[in-house]
Amino acid sequence: MFLDKVVFNKTKVPVLNAVLDVTQLRQRVIANNIANVSTKGYRKKDVQFQEYLDSFVRKPAVEGRVENARHIFIPKPIANPEVFESETGVNDAGINNIDIDREMADLAENHLFFNIGQRLIRGQFDGLKKSITGRAR
Repeated sequence: MFLDKVVFNKTKVPVLNAVLDVTQLRQRVIANNIANVSTKGYRKKDVQFQEYLDSFVRKPAVEGRVENARHIFIPKPIANPEVFESETGVNDAGINNIDIDREMADLAENHLFFNIGQRLIRGQFDGLKKSITGRAR
């Protein structure tokens, strides 16, 4: 159990797993927005996609903790992607704030992110398999 965590942490598997998780969540959120395109008063939802992925790649310049109210706040990496209501205005139909063209473009972009993530993670596992068996496939 310990050895497999050490091996996986030396690869890009944890980051790529996070990419797949967040694209799955984003897919559900976008699909929900599209399903509610004609629902009066519905507010578009979105996912902190880029910020979440950046938190895996970029380490904070300074790490610390706040022990006093007068200390400077140091933001921590985002633990989980968050779904939030978008602050955009009303769409052309005046029903809600969903732009169906934007949602379809976001859906296509998310699909590409997922495909890239799954191909990269498959490559990581192929590399691990090759290193274990000594040959490819």
